[in-house]
Amino acid sequence: MITSDVVRQRVRTLPSLPTTVVSLGQAIADDRCSVDRVLGILAKDPPLSASMLRLANSVAYAGDQRVLDLRTAVMRLGFEAVLSLGRTAAIIRSFRGADHLDVFRLWQHSVAVALVSKGICRLIRRNHLDETAYLAGLLHDIGKIALDRCFSDAYGPVIQAIDRGDPWLDAEFGQLGLTHAEVGAMVAEHWAFPEALVIAIRDHHEDGLVHFLPALVQIADLLVRTRIPNGPADEHLMFALEEQPAYQVVFGDADIDAERLTFSIDDELEHAVTFVKLAFQD
Repeated sequence: MITSDVVRQRVRTLPSLPTTVVSLGQAIADDRCSVDRVLGILAKDPPLSASMLRLANSVAYAGDQRVLDLRTAVMRLGFEAVLSLGRTAAIIRSFRGADHLDVFRLWQHSVAVALVSKGICRLIRRNHLDETAYLAGLLHDIGKIALDRCFSDAYGPVIQAIDRGDPWLDAEFGQLGLTHAEVGAMVAEHWAFPEALVIAIRDHHEDGLVHFLPALVQIADLLVRTRIPNGPADEHLMFALEEQPAYQVVFGDADIDAERLTFSIDDELEHAVTFVKLAFQD
């Protein structure tokens, strides 16, 4: 079994949060932020700049004319999209490698959960939390990559158990004595994320949730897993959304249009698949 102290030591060997992510967040949070300031940050990260150009020309964002320069790309995408997509691409680029995981599929799932989490925030008019919700959804499974990278030999049997049909958490706890949710929270602490994000990553699989953010990620994760299964155990995943304990925490008494929510999730899945393909390109 792996102890928490050993995990915390190994987590320190993982890549730091890309400086571009931090710089973009600080710049765009400033009401005086300009296109030139954003361009200055992106100029220090040529691969990310190339990703922004590809994204601006992708199906999701393309206009009538092809974008040939970064300034036009930033103006077409807008600051909010540059922040979300930029930090997502930067994080994915830092965590594309793993020994046992299908990281391409994992990032498709994670980006989809991020987009659905943000979309639900807007649906229930909690727009002030939408970017925090996006980041929580994006990183909710970062502990899986951390375990695969830091404890490769031990994580191999976990993946084998999952491939045989064991639920992910059962396989991890049975083999390691802890789960990716706990380890993901340690990664978030290592990156000095706010406590609310650490809690959301740590608790997104817990029962009896009372806090909005982990409950939101739990709901988004379930919705995405019915479309992008995390393993054989999810192949026949079925549930009644309104009967989930986290549902009341997230939606309360809001009158939700289930059909609209379903259609929006399917759209976000398409965006996630397209985005991750672009983010994996060098």
